[in-house]
Amino acid sequence: MNTDRKRFFKFLSAFICVYLWFQIIFLLFPLSAVEGFADDGDSKLAIPFKSIPAKYRDILQKIINKENIFLKWRDEDIETSTAIFNYLLDRPVLTSTILTELGIASYQIEKDDGLFKYDDGHGLTGDLKIAYKKIGEKIYHGNYIYTTGVGVPVRLSGEWVLILKYKEKIQLLEIDIDLYLTIGDEGIGRIAKDLPFILKSIMTEKVNSYIESVREISEMIQSDPDDVYDRLKESGEIKDRDLREFKKIILSNN
Repeated sequence: MNTDRKRFFKFLSAFICVYLWFQIIFLLFPLSAVEGFADDGDSKLAIPFKSIPAKYRDILQKIINKENIFLKWRDEDIETSTAIFNYLLDRPVLTSTILTELGIASYQIEKDDGLFKYDDGHGLTGDLKIAYKKIGEKIYHGNYIYTTGVGVPVRLSGEWVLILKYKEKIQLLEIDIDLYLTIGDEGIGRIAKDLPFILKSIMTEKVNSYIESVREISEMIQSDPDDVYDRLKESGEIKDRDLREFKKIILSNN
């Protein structure tokens, strides 16, 4: 009986692995930007641990030390200003609404008990919070759950830390990102640890998609802020308070 059970679980693990792999192939078929992949030996952004609040410092260090996967993006250029970029980053809930109203993306971000809950509409959900921020640098911490498949859903979950640094450079905003990911031990996570390219592929596609969304809205606001304001006002989905703030922060500086 024990032998049969072992054989069954070996078969089940193999089946899930193959099933997940085919799901990932379909997910990644259009993926062309794979420059996010990085080896552990590649350069990483410096982390100001001494400046990070104590309540976050140990959590971040634990995840970074434990990370199963490291990804990086370097020299991503956006034709926008620091003021616009900060405006969007500091208002994740509003930014998700703006992206939806302008037809750029359909991310859902809500604030709940001090955390930002997100859902990209394509299997990735979780929460995040800002652990550290200063001009030109932000550090985020969060949990993720990625679910794929129909009928027999497959789930990957874990924690992540994202380091974001940005600066203006010759009429562009230059962005560098490091992403540290851990994989949970439950279920398919045990298999994914042996096949890290699976999660690398998923998260590269997800982050690339978000970068492109932020790039598009940032450049749109930079090039014609009055038009963006008028479109948001006409949508009826943006609160008057947020419209006044947009007008004060964005329009008054252009």
